[in-house]
Amino acid sequence: MANPKHSSGYRLGIVNPLTLVGEEVKSILRARAFPSAKISLFDSTGQSGGALTQVGDEPAFVAPLSRDELEDLDLVFFCGPAEANRDWLTSVDDLGFVGIDLSQPSTAEDGKLVVAGINLENVDADDRLIVSPHPAAIPIALILHELANLSPIELCTATVVQPASEFGQAGVEELARQTLSILNVQSVPQQIFDRQLAFNLYPAPEGNEEFVIGQVRALTSPRIEIALLITQGTIFHGHTFSLFVRMKKAPGLDRIHEQLRRNPALALPEGDQSFGTVDAAGKDEVLIAEVRLDRAISNGLWIWAVCDNLRRSSALNAVLIAEKALFGTGMTN
Repeated sequence: MANPKHSSGYRLGIVNPLTLVGEEVKSILRARAFPSAKISLFDSTGQSGGALTQVGDEPAFVAPLSRDELEDLDLVFFCGPAEANRDWLTSVDDLGFVGIDLSQPSTAEDGKLVVAGINLENVDADDRLIVSPHPAAIPIALILHELANLSPIELCTATVVQPASEFGQAGVEELARQTLSILNVQSVPQQIFDRQLAFNLYPAPEGNEEFVIGQVRALTSPRIEIALLITQGTIFHGHTFSLFVRMKKAPGLDRIHEQLRRNPALALPEGDQSFGTVDAAGKDEVLIAEVRLDRAISNGLWIWAVCDNLRRSSALNAVLIAEKALFGTGMTN
C-alpha cells in the first residue's frame, strides 16, 4: 500500500471531469466508496476552467490544471483529449503522483498498459504512469486472454460498431438531433459526423485500428494475427463486437463457456437470458451474447459481445487500477 502525502488520506484528481468518461469516473468512485480525503477537478483544455459541477453531493469547481495542484495529489485520472494531457503526463515522476491515462488514443508511451481481469496484479507501488487501454481494446483482450488459456490463438478478425459517445457528449447530442430531424423530415445537422449517422452504419474514419491492435497484442500475445475494422453505428452508448477467432485446437463449446465464465469481467447469458447492445448500459462486465463454432473453418469460432464503453472499458477499469495502485488490491475485476 502506498502512503498518502497527507495525514488526512489520499487526495485524488480528475482531469476534464465534464467529459462522459470523467463523469463516469466520479460516479464509480462514489459508488465504490473509494477512500479519499479530497477529490479535485481540473481542466487541461482551457475550455471548462471555472465550471461548476459536483463531487458526490457537494458543489465543486473545475480549476485550470497546474503543477502546484498536481504536486499536492496522490493519484490523478486523465480524461479527455490526449493532446491536452500529453505534457502533464510527463510530470508523474517529477511531482510524485500516480497518473492513470484514459485519454484516447493515449500518448503515454512509457505507461504500463493494464486491464483488470488480465494483468491488474502487475500494478505495484512503484508504478507512476498507467494506461487504461482504448475502450475497444479491453473487451477484445479480455476474451482472447481467456481463450488462450485453452489453446494458442492463431487469428482474430474483429468488427467493432462504435457508439456516438466515442465523440463525447457532442456526438450523443448530434445523433439525437439527427434522429428527431429525420423523423420530422427536416435537414440533418452534421457538425460532429461528416454524414447522416441516424438510421445508418458506415466505416469509421481510419486512425484507431492499428492503435487498438497494438494494445490488444501487447495484452495477449504478439504472435496473434489480428485484423480490425471499426464501424460507426447508430448507437448512443456501448461497443458491439463480432469476433472470428481461429485457435490452434478449438475445444467444445462447454469448455469455452466454462473458461470465459472464470473471468469476473465477462458474463454469459443464463437460462433464457439474452444480451443486446442496450443490455450493456451500466454493466460492470463485458456481455458475451453468443459463442458459435464455425462449421466451415477448422478450429474457428464466432463470438458476439457488447460492452459499456464508458464504464467497463473506461472508467471502471481505471478505478480498479487506482485501487490496486494505492491499496495493493482491487475489489472486483
